[in-house]
Amino acid sequence: MAFTSLAGCKRTQSATDTVSKTQDNDMQAKDSDDTTQSDATKETKTVSTALGDIEVPVNPQRVVVNWYVGDVIGLGLNIVGYYGWAQETMPFYEELNASTKIENWEAEEIMALEPDLIVTYKDEDFDKFSGIAPVLVVNESAYSSEERFQLIGDATGRGEEAKQAINMFHTNLEAAKKELNSGVFEGKTFSILQDWGSTGEWAGVAYETGSRGGTLLYDYLQLSMPDKLKKLITEEGEGRGSLSYEVAHEYFGDYILWFLPENMESEYSKMEVFKNIPAVKEGNLVEISYDYMGLFYYDDIPSLSAQLDYMVKAINTLTD
Repeated sequence: MAFTSLAGCKRTQSATDTVSKTQDNDMQAKDSDDTTQSDATKETKTVSTALGDIEVPVNPQRVVVNWYVGDVIGLGLNIVGYYGWAQETMPFYEELNASTKIENWEAEEIMALEPDLIVTYKDEDFDKFSGIAPVLVVNESAYSSEERFQLIGDATGRGEEAKQAINMFHTNLEAAKKELNSGVFEGKTFSILQDWGSTGEWAGVAYETGSRGGTLLYDYLQLSMPDKLKKLITEEGEGRGSLSYEVAHEYFGDYILWFLPENMESEYSKMEVFKNIPAVKEGNLVEISYDYMGLFYYDDIPSLSAQLDYMVKAINTLTD
């Protein structure tokens, strides 16, 4: 009995030793994996920018961004904080809503989010925030939407993802260009206009060539604007401005993207001068609710792709 008891204890001890050693090996393997993952997370590469070389994490985990929210989210990066506007019709609204909205683009708020990368369009942010995390400054005027998307992708180890998204966008874009530059649309002009009401700083009808989908309409789809509007833009040196109710009808193209004002009816659309505009009389006007302002707010590749889909469908309804 004693022998059996001792043997039993010995087997138990041996099994315990085996389990213990196995657990130790597993723990060592896990520690090794964690170390490898930690090292991968800490690994950096040098990225050259207009403001100097910076060391950027090869696989950034916590990104803070201002204007380029769509670029960052579209590349599959984890956004922990953003300084911008979020609205339900943005194609990446869920990701924004799950992130932290930064109320003041200042060091204290940014530091609290513990970012490992800051993406911005402001040159002054380079010196202002470099003590918190690497600052990737991408000058908005120096790059097209796709160039910016590719640049941020290359810098953050998402170059291939950026390339694939851009290629898909161009495939859809080429199909849309053929569609909107032929048939009933061939040789026609397009305008982006919004009624801002009869009072206020922007009273009258605002014209857009960059905002409200202008980048997509004119730069990428290469649709034409009315000659009179083109002349005005050249003279004013601005891609957007306001027209009085008295003269606005002279700047309407053959087809109109008509943005409605927020929480109010369009005063201008009730006037006889509006009703007699050829595009209006012929039903060549796409009304866009203010609820869709978010869709047309940014000009990143994800936003442009969503805008393209919306515009093609909306404009094609005018030929039904």
